[in-house]
Amino acid sequence: MKKFLISLLLMLPLALSAEAQQKIGIVNTAVIMEALPDVKAATTKIQDLAKQYDAEIKRMQDEMKTKLEAYQKEEATMTEVIKKRRQQELQEMEARTQNSYQMMQEEIQKEQEKLMAPIRTKVTTAISKVCEAQGCAYIFESGTLLATGSTALDLTQAVKDALGIKATSAAATSTTKPAPKK
Repeated sequence: MKKFLISLLLMLPLALSAEAQQKIGIVNTAVIMEALPDVKAATTKIQDLAKQYDAEIKRMQDEMKTKLEAYQKEEATMTEVIKKRRQQELQEMEARTQNSYQMMQEEIQKEQEKLMAPIRTKVTTAISKVCEAQGCAYIFESGTLLATGSTALDLTQAVKDALGIKATSAAATSTTKPAPKK
């Protein structure tokens, strides 16, 4: 047992130096997603859907406003029964409008998830391929890191290349400095 512990302690520096030689990459997925035509198309579809829903909500609000104005004009001459019925009708219209708004927001979120899920999978697959090709042990999101060392590889452009995204300009493609390759 004693020999085992001694040999383990002697091997520890070797294991740590091997660990220190592993490549660590960083990517900026926001920059990658921003440059993908698929994301732009999905965003356009979501915006179009949101515009349709906004128009429907506005129509419902306009209808409710018209009925409220009519109620306010005629309120003084109404009987209590008619007044209560109209108030109830206005409350129901408001509740329907709010329910419709919530359902439409949920529908927009579902549609966004449906359109973005395959794109995220595509980006994740490309990151994995670049990770393997570059021999990296890990790839981290550059936007969440507080600091990166000079040996970290910025693989954002490599992932964009793997996805077929053309390079624009060095300043626009990455917010982090590319590190020298090992």
